[in-house]
Amino acid sequence: MPLFDTHIVVDWSARSKPGPVKGAPDSIWWAVARDGVVDEPQTYARTRHDAITGLAELVATERKAGRRVLVGFDFPFGYPKGVARDLTGHANALALWQWLADRIKDDERNHNNRFAIATEINRIYPGEGPCWGRPEKWDYPEVSTHANDREHPPPRRITERHATGAKTVWQLHYSGSVGSQTLLGLPALQQLRNARALRGQVAVWPFEGGLALPDKPIVFAEVYPSLLRDAVKTQMRKGEVVDCAQVRVNARAFATLDAAGGLTPLFGGSPRLESEQREQVEEEGWILGVGFESELHEAAKDMGPSFIGALRDTIIRYDDPFEPAAPVSDWSAHQ
Repeated sequence: MPLFDTHIVVDWSARSKPGPVKGAPDSIWWAVARDGVVDEPQTYARTRHDAITGLAELVATERKAGRRVLVGFDFPFGYPKGVARDLTGHANALALWQWLADRIKDDERNHNNRFAIATEINRIYPGEGPCWGRPEKWDYPEVSTHANDREHPPPRRITERHATGAKTVWQLHYSGSVGSQTLLGLPALQQLRNARALRGQVAVWPFEGGLALPDKPIVFAEVYPSLLRDAVKTQMRKGEVVDCAQVRVNARAFATLDAAGGLTPLFGGSPRLESEQREQVEEEGWILGVGFESELHEAAKDMGPSFIGALRDTIIRYDDPFEPAAPVSDWSAHQ
């Protein structure tokens, strides 16, 4: 029996103005898979305000129907070890979410102050701060246009060292950057998890309950759609926006893997993590699916419902559905 009835994958955006009326790249998209079937068409939101409203209504509706919901967002849920304590005084990622929510201003037209907050973060650290990447003409001189070689805070989390191609959370601008999405996305998630209709029902993995399957009816998890970049390339439809294809393919892959009984191990993080690293991950966050790329790739194959039975026969079985994957000592080959 699947862990979740509804699987939602969201592609976030840091646009500073509303997206085009017609769906466009680098905008907010999400796909919904109910009982393994992806809704058509996928949903496009022109602003973050519209996305928060739409997602809150969607998830609340699913819960009213008695459905358990997994929602994956494509930006980092945390920062490297030590940053939460540096900024908030507490080594707790959710304290950092609130710290950002108290400072970020992001209006209904996507106008926001993310570079001002990046400047504030940089001022906390001596020398050139960790946040970098901005349009050269934008007047934020304390946010460099290039990366630096500082050691603290670290440039990457453990999960980004495991996920091929994943960018550092400190990069705010230029191709593939995720730093701006994080600065604007974490306050949005804080607002979403505290929405009246969802309050008390949401678990943020792995910050609440650690590297194990949460017991709340709604689970927020970090995802990295590029883990399935090859499947996205082969399954894109004519004229389809790549962001739309990414959420569609990823939502179906997670739903398919879940239907085959293979989703539980993913909540344990990579089986190659050592115990000390697992503790660090519970502060930094982890990308759901990293360490289980081959299983996700199999689930992403466009082979129809009959494929689930074949996939079910190939996955690892665990006696306790809430038991995470066991750590092993050697993880160097996985970096």
